[in-house]
Amino acid sequence: MVLDTVGGILRLVDLLRLRVRCPDRACECGSWTLYEAQGYPHRSFTLAVAASAVAELAASPETSLTSVAERCQCDRRTVGRWVRWAGGLVDPLALRNLCGRLDPSGLPAPSPIFGQGGIALAGLLVLLLEHLARLLRDRGVTLGIGPGLAAILRHQFDRFRMVSWLTRASPPLRVEGAWAGL
Repeated sequence: MVLDTVGGILRLVDLLRLRVRCPDRACECGSWTLYEAQGYPHRSFTLAVAASAVAELAASPETSLTSVAERCQCDRRTVGRWVRWAGGLVDPLALRNLCGRLDPSGLPAPSPIFGQGGIALAGLLVLLLEHLARLLRDRGVTLGIGPGLAAILRHQFDRFRMVSWLTRASPPLRVEGAWAGL
């Protein structure tokens, strides 16, 4: 704990927490923050915040995890978790192929216009899911209101009872055959 006395009043300035790592290098958990009892922060963010953070981060190479985290008022590790989560939602090639088949103009699905790597992949998937939602709505598929990512995830839940958790790895979205009713 970092304490300070101001005007004779003792106040908590900062609380230092340890970062710990599993001694087994093959452990999937990696590292985590060690919180004291009743000290775990219970903040929650909407899917729209996570999607906009991923898109903002992927749109420009000058944007950093720290700058996006400051805008979202969260930790940079939270933004990193959102990037990993979005990057694992669906096979990008299968999603791109589905968008190409559904587009009546024959235009290909959006391509990444930014760098390579996990951030670019996550940004591309968010963009492709927005594109897919627009294509499905144009074809008369009833999707919930809101951004494409939220509408697609809701449709996957309604149709297949697949729950996508923003706070941990989610099962991959079903792309092939998922829209067989079209």
